[in-house]
Amino acid sequence: MSQVTIFCGGSIGSDPRSAKTWSGSCLSLVTALEVAGILDCAIGVNIGSFGAGLLRAKNFHRNRTVWRTHYYFDPAYRRALTHAAGRIPVDSRILMQIGHMFSLPDVFPQKECISYHDGNLCERINSGFGFEGVSRQRIDQALRYEERVAGQMTAVFTFSEYLRQSFISDYHLPPTRVINVGGGVNLAAIPSVDLTKDYTAKRILFVGRDFVRKGGVQLLEAFQIVRETLPAAELHIAGPANLYNLPPGVIVHGHLSKEDPEQSKELENLFRDSTLFVLPSLYEPFGIAPLEAMLYQLPCLVTDAWAFREFVSPGFNGDRVTKGAVDELASKMLDILSDPERLALMGRNGRDLVLRNYTWPSVAERIATAIERC
Repeated sequence: MSQVTIFCGGSIGSDPRSAKTWSGSCLSLVTALEVAGILDCAIGVNIGSFGAGLLRAKNFHRNRTVWRTHYYFDPAYRRALTHAAGRIPVDSRILMQIGHMFSLPDVFPQKECISYHDGNLCERINSGFGFEGVSRQRIDQALRYEERVAGQMTAVFTFSEYLRQSFISDYHLPPTRVINVGGGVNLAAIPSVDLTKDYTAKRILFVGRDFVRKGGVQLLEAFQIVRETLPAAELHIAGPANLYNLPPGVIVHGHLSKEDPEQSKELENLFRDSTLFVLPSLYEPFGIAPLEAMLYQLPCLVTDAWAFREFVSPGFNGDRVTKGAVDELASKMLDILSDPERLALMGRNGRDLVLRNYTWPSVAERIATAIERC
């Protein structure tokens, strides 16, 4: 029986059926809940161009990143977003908001309200990444707001167990109200298994538009070390387009949209032709790209932190590396690439893991079970 209305808005985007909103997870979530028969409707929340213009002017900063952060952290923006949500008529028993950019309990106190998260502000602050130039006042305001909204929720759903524990310890929520329902891969279809995949090529793949946050700078340094031992090694980068003065062996493909048939095919070919996926992030709320790589039978080398620890096990489906450790990253790339048979085994293990635990239909089942208990 349809009983859930999804609200999305703020920094993740406001079109619930766009592949750009919440990095594609919102569309995947909406589709999975629709198929499972528990979605009533999905709603995008925004404050309108006039109000947004006034708040952008109020929060102006010469640094565009700081400007954007101050705008989204502004309590006035969050109040306006909340009031916009409250003007939308809903009949569902349960309302689910993505993140804590607004507060459904403030405007729908009679409803059971749930929030769903791949990350939270406290974990981002703890990572030490991404707040250069942002005022401490704005950070503290946003952190207090998140904790207040979390405390009002009937339940908080998370992508991972590490994040569940953060809401319990950092936001002081009772463990029974925080539920790890998981997250899934944002692919339109599960790729077929490749029984003839060649792991002898020394072809490394990195996917991510936020090149600095995802450890791209450290990867380039480590790759130069790898090339000294493996001159034929290649590093393929999908995401950023404005990278210059790159070392030999680096091929930049720019942003490859899953919505564009030609670009989507190029991205799929990169996954199929590569032998190792590397994402040494400086901060990662969850990390869907490695899971998608695993479906293409790619072992993954990722940072030893956050949710990565839950789905990348050293020797089983890849390895983990200390955040920012260039020499260690290079050493582990060389070690993994040295054994094609081990690469193939880890690739099979990774694909099996994702199919068991990280598809949106399985997430929808866990959400259905959880909301029945609300």
